[in-house]
Amino acid sequence: MSVFKIGKVVMGSLFKKPATLMYPVVPREWQERTRGHIDINEPDCILCGMCMRKCPTNAITVDRDAHTWVIQRMKCIQCGCCTDNCPKKCLTMAQTYTAPSVTKVIDTFEIPQKEKAAGGGAADGKLQNNQDECIYCGICAKNCPQEAIEVNRDEKSWKLDEDKCVKCGLCTEKCPKKCLEIK
Repeated sequence: MSVFKIGKVVMGSLFKKPATLMYPVVPREWQERTRGHIDINEPDCILCGMCMRKCPTNAITVDRDAHTWVIQRMKCIQCGCCTDNCPKKCLTMAQTYTAPSVTKVIDTFEIPQKEKAAGGGAADGKLQNNQDECIYCGICAKNCPQEAIEVNRDEKSWKLDEDKCVKCGLCTEKCPKKCLEIK
C-alpha cells in the first residue's frame, strides 16, 4: 500500500510547479510591509541624534563632530523606531535585506556639513521665540534632542545655544502657544 502512496506523490510532483522560487533566476517579489534594512538620505540628515536615542538595540551612532551616521546592521532589529522618530524623515525602511556576511556589517555614512549663512546662523534659518506670547512652560526644552534650549520659569527666561541647535523643528511642533518659529 505504501508504494502506491509514494508513487502518487511522485507522479503529482512531476506535473506541478515548484513550491520554491528559482532564485536568483526569478527575482523575489517583496511584500509591501517587508521590513528589510534602514536607508539614509545623507543630505537631509541634520545629525540631531533622535534615531540614536530611540533605537532599542543601540544599533545607530550619530557623531556630530565627525559628521558621521553609523549603523551596525547585525544589531538592528528593523523595528522602525528610527524612521518613525526622525524629524527630517531622512530615514526609510528599504524592502531588501542586508547581504549575509561572516563578519559584522557596520555601515558608516558621511553627512555633508551644512553651510553657514553670512549672518552667522545656519543656512536653513534661525530659531526665534516670541517672548510676548511665551508662557515659559519648558516643553520646547524637554523635546529638544540636542538640549539646546534652556527655560527658567521663575526668572521667565528662554535661552538658545545656537551651536547645539540643529533646527529640527521638534520644539516648534510641540510648543502649545506656537510662539517658536524657524526664520
